[in-house]
Amino acid sequence: MVTAKETPVAQDVLLMGPVLGLRASTADAPAVWRVTALIVIRADAAPPELTVNGKADPTAPRTLRKTNDVQVLRYAIAVKRLAKEQVVAYSFGGTATWRFAVPAVDQAPRFSYVSCNGFSSANAIKDLQHHAQNVWSDLITNHDGALLKAHERDWDEHQAWVNSALSDNGIPLRFHAMLMGGDQIYMDSIWDDIEPLKNWSSLPVADQPGFTVDAKLADDIERYYFELYINRWRYARGKAQWPPNAYDGTLDAACAFATIPSLVMWDDHDIFDGWGSYSPELQASAVFRALFMAARRNFWVYQLQMPDELLPPMTLPDRPTRLPRFDPIDWNEVEKNDPYAPSFLAQQPGFSHGSVFGSLAVLVPDLRTERSQLQVIGDAMWDAMTQWLTALPDTVEHLLFVSSVPVAHPKIRLAEAVLNFNILRESVTKGLSDDVHDQWSNDDHEGQRKRLVRNLIAFADGPRKRRVTMVSGDVHVAAWGVIEANDATTNNARRLNQLTSSAVVHPAPSGIADFFFLSYMEHKAKAGEVIDTEHRLQMMELPGAGSNLAPRRNWLAIELDESTKRLWATWRLEQDEGFSSHMLAVHPARSADADGGGGG
Repeated sequence: MVTAKETPVAQDVLLMGPVLGLRASTADAPAVWRVTALIVIRADAAPPELTVNGKADPTAPRTLRKTNDVQVLRYAIAVKRLAKEQVVAYSFGGTATWRFAVPAVDQAPRFSYVSCNGFSSANAIKDLQHHAQNVWSDLITNHDGALLKAHERDWDEHQAWVNSALSDNGIPLRFHAMLMGGDQIYMDSIWDDIEPLKNWSSLPVADQPGFTVDAKLADDIERYYFELYINRWRYARGKAQWPPNAYDGTLDAACAFATIPSLVMWDDHDIFDGWGSYSPELQASAVFRALFMAARRNFWVYQLQMPDELLPPMTLPDRPTRLPRFDPIDWNEVEKNDPYAPSFLAQQPGFSHGSVFGSLAVLVPDLRTERSQLQVIGDAMWDAMTQWLTALPDTVEHLLFVSSVPVAHPKIRLAEAVLNFNILRESVTKGLSDDVHDQWSNDDHEGQRKRLVRNLIAFADGPRKRRVTMVSGDVHVAAWGVIEANDATTNNARRLNQLTSSAVVHPAPSGIADFFFLSYMEHKAKAGEVIDTEHRLQMMELPGAGSNLAPRRNWLAIELDESTKRLWATWRLEQDEGFSSHMLAVHPARSADADGGGGG
């Protein structure tokens, strides 16, 4: 209940947060590392004062959204980058203090990558062999030098190298930033928790498009999305208070969110399973439109950390269409009203954004807003990506292209054949048709995949030779794929590496049906695939894993060696006992003879 007089907030009564976001440096302050910090407090509480490295910051936070019960606030932390890496401590007036790492002034950040932070159904929880947050715990342990040192007796060779390269040289925190490639939250429980939606999902598919969403149901949907972030993202799921040092407490997703600034993009579960891959009739239904708009609004506030009033309007088609078209958004106007907005690509209708960090650039396209069974992205987005890539400075050696769904992954021909015979029933709770349509390799998306591959290779093999590495999640396995042009052996700029890492929470495939499906997929992976007359896809054996597809929960480290410009990728796979490390080197653009062997 809101009171007329605001009451002060103590650190130990945060409803959710902090959650750190990363923002690219600006042209007028290129040496400033910009971080945002989101918290949720009661509506009647006074915003706490931010303290950075022991000094109070009098700047008032920006209110992202306020309801009768809570307020979502965003603080800004700007840190001048120095000749050496540094650690920044921050707090909100209570006993708890969090830390994050800032790279040196000319250093590309070291990234961690995660996806699929949740469960598609209550039944999926039963398939877990270890605690739900076990993989997050391993990531944080490998991030914090003191925690890693405490597990020295269990180190593998990679962890010993990390310790000698970082901790022994006075670098206490490993990762400067975190890429989150989609499904940071799973909204699928809404079909069971809101009774009218549960009833709707049980209707014959032919009757579902005609269902009307009244004002009460629309309000219930909006409230559900808004509150689920608080319930799912809060520290220890609300069962404990933050300790004075975050790393001394529960090593869960909330701990990572509070200590590693992130760049994010959504995928289907941030909306609901399969959004964009259903029939045009369902996509245009009132229920689908209501869920999408609620998901969009809350992704904007919680994940992109943007003020509610700045969300650009969008109108979804209310009639079936196979190729939805949306008006481009003037993102420059949004950024004028908020200097801490993400670096959105200009004149495109989605949340796509890109950032440059010295010799490393990161492009994070929105692959859900415009998705349909026949397209992944629309014309305006193709143009926006081309313009952004063309404008990249010559200092960029390597591009990370973050695609929520893998571009290089075995084609599911058997499932597509079954779908063509209408054996897979379309359903928001039980169907598999959306999973088949979701893939870049689906026949209906194959043309766009070819266009993407050609565009990325053309960029890499331009006048300024570069490497492009694709990073993805979604498929609940760890994998390494390669797409290369026919002449890539003498010009590695024409070779695209695909790093796939998922899931950080969702259980890996483990049932009998999963076993046979994975066996089929492994066979397809080893066989390779011709994309067109000039390009071939080959799934590689994951280094040290003994298979092309590793069905284990996992996370990924992506780190650029500044001296050699090699990009090191390290998968950490959850095993029956402990974790295993699997390393890959992606060399800079140069002739194959200079690569030094191995790697991509």
